[in-house]
Amino acid sequence: MSFTKKYESYLNHEVFNDTPGMVEIKARKELLEAPDVDQQQIREIFQTGMKSVPIDRGSTPTLYFPIKIRLKVEAVLLLSPKNNMEEEFASKLDYLEKLADLGCKWAEESAEKEQVNKDYNLARMKVKRVFSTLTQPLCLVSSTGVIQEINDLLASMAGKRRTILLGERISQLLTPSSWERIQGATRKVEMQLRLHDHREGDILATVQPITYEREIESYLIIVKKLKTPKSETKHRKLHTFAEIKGISEPLQQAIHAAKRVAKGDATIMLRGESGTGKELFAQSIHSESERKEKPFVTINCAAIPKDLLESELFGYEKGAFTGAEKDKPGRFEIANKGTIFLDEIGDMPLYLQAKILRVIQEKTIERIGSNKSIDIDVRIITATHQNLESLVKEEKFREDLYYRISVIPIFIPPLRERKEDLPILIEHYVREFSKAMKLPPKRLSEEALHKLLDYRWPGNIREMQNVVRHFVELEIGETVTLKSLPLLVFDKDEEFTLKRVAEAPKSSSKLEKSEIIHLLDRYGWHTEGKKKAASVLGVSLATLYRRMKKLHI
Repeated sequence: MSFTKKYESYLNHEVFNDTPGMVEIKARKELLEAPDVDQQQIREIFQTGMKSVPIDRGSTPTLYFPIKIRLKVEAVLLLSPKNNMEEEFASKLDYLEKLADLGCKWAEESAEKEQVNKDYNLARMKVKRVFSTLTQPLCLVSSTGVIQEINDLLASMAGKRRTILLGERISQLLTPSSWERIQGATRKVEMQLRLHDHREGDILATVQPITYEREIESYLIIVKKLKTPKSETKHRKLHTFAEIKGISEPLQQAIHAAKRVAKGDATIMLRGESGTGKELFAQSIHSESERKEKPFVTINCAAIPKDLLESELFGYEKGAFTGAEKDKPGRFEIANKGTIFLDEIGDMPLYLQAKILRVIQEKTIERIGSNKSIDIDVRIITATHQNLESLVKEEKFREDLYYRISVIPIFIPPLRERKEDLPILIEHYVREFSKAMKLPPKRLSEEALHKLLDYRWPGNIREMQNVVRHFVELEIGETVTLKSLPLLVFDKDEEFTLKRVAEAPKSSSKLEKSEIIHLLDRYGWHTEGKKKAASVLGVSLATLYRRMKKLHI
């Protein structure tokens, strides 16, 4: 039911039901096109906002009453007698006028309320859309301390999910003293705040009070950067669990398992694809352990030639071979009392695997060229992206060593299994690389962000770092578009289309009909398919629809 008919029906049924009068409510356009009304009176009402009533009280013409919404006449209430009740209508005209005045005020207030609610819901939708695309951690908090909106980036900094924090008290996110400082803000101001259980230090945030009729309704909080105490920065050389970005369930399970075993001395094996952050986990385990003040030593077994790996691990004595001009301790000796991280242990030669097994069993090593055993106390963390079980079956990896190093296996999930972490990681590296290059942080267009979210990331974190560095360095504008992304994130069809678009003359806005049809055939002719096609073409969905109409697709 339309705006006018809804109010008209209510007034006739509830207000004018037992009277000789009846009302109609007509909108501006409807009235100006109506042939059976006094157009001069109607125009005067819209111009002056004054009602039109008869001077001669004995006559019974239609009376016109303006309905104003936000001080503008948007509709007119027409009061006229019911059939065969003209005389009674004329005798009660003063009373009916007052009812009509009250009816207009009620309609105005109801329409104002509806418009406010509509504007509010529209604003909330816009805020939600903006929050999902902004590349800064931020939230909106009511004056009473309720979290009205928050993006994933800020929620992850607090180690919680966005959906859990929505509608909760701000005390779930910030310390009481921080909320007190926010409530004291009467204008836009920067201040230092602290998140609950945030180990990296305080955050520097911009707080913007949002007012309505001179009263503060909400506070917009935008995190600018972490503010870590200098003393803490000086001593913290290795990564910690607090630096592992993400809120996905598979990642949180891996972190929880790693934290549980960090305090002990059991050998740990980190399993996962290349680039998933196995060394980050290894450093975090060491930082959480009782050995955190002792050395943490890393060696990549796949990166060092096999004939040099033994000397790197165990060291050598002077004169042990040509070029050994002085004694050199190996990585195990250097890591004594601390932790050694043997990355890509699946690439270690079989003869060295036997020596590693002896280190684990006897806790001693021997340098090359020496028969003297050296006692060591080292915790071993290993990592591999290979299927060690298959290597054992193929006799390329010792079964006894496999069982000794896999006492506690921890699987680190690939990026394609933790999609909800992608916006957090992208934002993290955008800020990190922008800061390193002394550039202002860039924001991603919706199409660019969706393309990165849809990509499978076979190279995982390492590949993401390279991609983000690529567009941070190459994008000269404030917004990263599809054209700024490296071609590796597109499939072959998308690469072809992007190259065609990029090579097309700038003056030409027409896309080839065959290209659009090809993409729609690939992704589907439904709305979601058209969205993907528009994303590949680097245009909005509305633009795609216009071009399809123009090209008669």
